[in-house]
Formats: sequence, structure tokens, C-alpha cells
Amino acid sequence: MKIAILSDTHDNTPVIVWIIEYLNQQGITTALHAGDVINPGVLFRFRDHYQGHLHFVFGNNDGEQALAERRANEAPNLTCHLQEMRLELEGKKLFMNHYSSISESVAKSGEFDVSIGGHDHEYRVIEYGQSLFINPGNTVTKDKWLPQPADEESGFVVLDLSTMKHERIMPPKELW
Repeated sequence: MKIAILSDTHDNTPVIVWIIEYLNQQGITTALHAGDVINPGVLFRFRDHYQGHLHFVFGNNDGEQALAERRANEAPNLTCHLQEMRLELEGKKLFMNHYSSISESVAKSGEFDVSIGGHDHEYRVIEYGQSLFINPGNTVTKDKWLPQPADEESGFVVLDLSTMKHERIMPPKELW
């Protein structure tokens, strides 16, 4: 089973539309978003156009959280986990929190097979024993207001839970 791992989309509609189309075309039916969606409208776009299920947590920049949580609870393909997600998929235990510092500490504990975080916009995949820490980086445009290493490209991660192999997917630069 392949899953998509996203973070820090920061309300970038063109990239979000491309990601949803990509996931639908690839048959990836589970996506995990580590926060900073920003606007509940992004969640509604997933609700209305994504052919899979989106699990998400809130980040430090997410507004209208009560509305987002209420609408997610009404949608069959959205699950709001508030501040942290603990989920089992395909026999793998997954943890997700917006802050990579927290998620990386959880990965080091070995309690979960996969631990996911975001917030700092820095793509990293690190193995800690049998646990995999993933920060997919951000999926938004390069912006002088957003922290991001100068050579870092926007993207997200596709993880195959059966093999634990991962791949970074970058949307076309013209969408940034």
C-alpha cells in the first residue's frame, strides 16, 4: 500500500490541485497531511476531488480549526486528528504531529514504524532503528516569508508501507 505524506501546503491551490490529480492518477488512496493547510477550503478540495482518504493534523498556521474539524467529521473521506495522529495501516504503526522536533523524538523512541512531522519546511527521511522519521518538506512556492533552505524544492513523499521505500515527488515548478 502506497501512501502520500504532505505538510505545509500553505493554501497553494494550483499545487494542491496538481497533487490531488497525481494521487488519483496513481491510485494512492490514503494521504496524510502534517498541518499548515491554512484554509479549510484546502480540506474541502480534498473532500470534493480526492478519490481517497485524507488524515490531517493541525499546524501552527491553521485557521478556523473548529470549522475544519466540524466539516471533516461530516465528510466520509476526511479525518481530523487535531494535534496528533496515531494510526495503524497495513500492520504499520504511524504517528504524525505538525512539529518535526516532536515527531523525530517519537521516531527515536521506536514505538512507531513511521513518525511524520513538518513545520520547518526541511525535507528529511531518517531511519532510527526500525522506525522511519519523515518530514516531507513543504509543498508550496518558494516565498521570502517562508523558511526554506535556498536549494530545497517543494514536494511531498510517497511511502510504500509494504517495502518502506519512499520517493519524493515534486510538482511542476511553474505551479510554484
